[in-house]
Amino acid sequence: MPSRLLYAVAAAPLLAAPLAWTGTAVWAMPVQQIAGNVPTALINASSNHGPASTSASVTLFIGFNFVTPTNGMPSLPQFIQDTVTPGSPDFHHFLTESQFARTYAPSANAVAALQSYLAQYNITPVTINGQPVAYPLGINVQGTVGNVEKAFQVSINNYNFGGRSYIANSDNPTLPTAYNYQGVTYNLAALVSGIAGMSTYNGLTTHLVRQATVTQAGSTSPSGYSPQQMATAYNVNPLYNNHITGAGETIAVATLAPFIPQDATTFWQYYGIDRTGTLSEVGVDGQSTTASGYGIGGSETSLDVERSGALAPGANIIVYEAPNTTTGFVDLYNAVATQDQAQVMTTSWGESEFFVPFSYAYLLNQAFMQGAAEGMTMIAASGDYGAYDGYPTDKNLSVDTPASSPDILAAGGTTLPQISATNNNPIVPGTNQTGTIPIPGGQIPMVGEQGWGWSYLLPYYANFGIQTEQIWHRDIFPIGSTGGQSQLFTNTSPVDTQNLYQWWQTGTPTESSRNVPDVAWNADPFTGYAIYDTNSVYTSPSAGWTNGWGGTSFAAPQWAGTVALLDQYLGGPQGLLNNGLYQVASSGGFHDITAGNNWYYQAGPGWDYVTGLGSPNVAQLAAALKNWMAP
Repeated sequence: MPSRLLYAVAAAPLLAAPLAWTGTAVWAMPVQQIAGNVPTALINASSNHGPASTSASVTLFIGFNFVTPTNGMPSLPQFIQDTVTPGSPDFHHFLTESQFARTYAPSANAVAALQSYLAQYNITPVTINGQPVAYPLGINVQGTVGNVEKAFQVSINNYNFGGRSYIANSDNPTLPTAYNYQGVTYNLAALVSGIAGMSTYNGLTTHLVRQATVTQAGSTSPSGYSPQQMATAYNVNPLYNNHITGAGETIAVATLAPFIPQDATTFWQYYGIDRTGTLSEVGVDGQSTTASGYGIGGSETSLDVERSGALAPGANIIVYEAPNTTTGFVDLYNAVATQDQAQVMTTSWGESEFFVPFSYAYLLNQAFMQGAAEGMTMIAASGDYGAYDGYPTDKNLSVDTPASSPDILAAGGTTLPQISATNNNPIVPGTNQTGTIPIPGGQIPMVGEQGWGWSYLLPYYANFGIQTEQIWHRDIFPIGSTGGQSQLFTNTSPVDTQNLYQWWQTGTPTESSRNVPDVAWNADPFTGYAIYDTNSVYTSPSAGWTNGWGGTSFAAPQWAGTVALLDQYLGGPQGLLNNGLYQVASSGGFHDITAGNNWYYQAGPGWDYVTGLGSPNVAQLAAALKNWMAP
């Protein structure tokens, strides 16, 4: 596999170096603001420390709007809907990456016009080994703060929030609406969908949660649910018995930290997983795949690979690794979509919507729309702070991005107890079996699978040795399955989102916003999992197991493995599977979770803000989808 992924949207000489200016004088051009590019909530909660240094360097990702097709194709939102609507002529007729670029990406000349304008301000393409970092729907550029301020007519200031310093623009950028380039007039403002990188605040984190008892010593053996136990609990085995292993499918693991591939192999070997799929890595934006992933980030990547590969042992896995930066996160998903090698993607990184402007979330979703058009099912962990995803920095109701994206499948969490204190097999989901949850100092009885939220620990806090309210809130509150209503993707968003989520997300309490999550899987650390990672702060090379882990980071990759199985069973990639899942929700393919909460919302019959449609009965879900797709 290549060590980086680049896509030239124009001739290489055009993008590889600053362009000579052949355009219209700046002062003679009308301009227009590009809405939704200010992190207003974050700035309002921050202290302003004056203008940013004009000589400081900044890297931007400039996204492009989808174009209106001229070849008789429908708009991109309509095309995506058609590809997952049985009976449509375009049902499951997905595009290749080159077909997508020709149909929905702007012309090379339009991009060159933008490059010409930026060149006047010494804002130039970011290059790696002499090649521009560019994709069908955006380019990376770099320049000084002062030149960015001039080119986009913004003010960039120093801010501090929660002890963290960052810079950000306080007003929306503008671009010319009538820029003359080589005798042709271009509306640059209409070309651009958003700009990432003017704000350097980075709230990106893994969606991993650990028990307070997890130590840094590591272990020579694992504890917690095995892949086989999860396959039994969620009724995957009938597919295995039918020789469905995910063979012929590829899962992309999108992450911000490198890992040690041998660790995943050791994990699979320990559990007796007969892996026949391949494992490879791709560095994005020059990210080295051999760099140290020491810390929790590398453990995130390890578990994503281990668990997705265990559920779908026949599926190939490509691990995309990008730098943990604002532009790196956008490029990560553009890389997955542009390479177009996977049918399923899983990601377990994100941040609260509180921290980001609408344009940033929309830039991410544009990559997910490209993936959907190419047949990918893209999955994100919903988050681990219950209904308060920004906690503790923001204590208002909030959900996580990219899980709130309209074109991604958001995976929330459940608590799946053990059958008894002496048997660590999970109870049968969808039944009223009484199980137990092991906690330090005892066992908690619980009936059935419940929505994951640690409020059930309130009567037992003394078992944790927590004696003060301050420590209680630090260690317990408000951990759980993130769910709620998006504040970014609503029917009043800067772009018309009517066709982005409302056509498929049925049966939810409100249609005025994207609702999270869509589905669920066991994620409670007290009914949790082991990770094998010899390069972790919690392990050593001789004791590579670390136990007591959970979080929706485990829900997303195991759903990715499940979707790879569904792809093989159903005969090919499913694209935006969300529509099919909601259409067959009442068919027995889901365990309807009716108990538990995420500290604000209560699980209940049908879809809910804690577990979405519920946890899967995979064999029945596969049959229901096949029946729904049948002519």
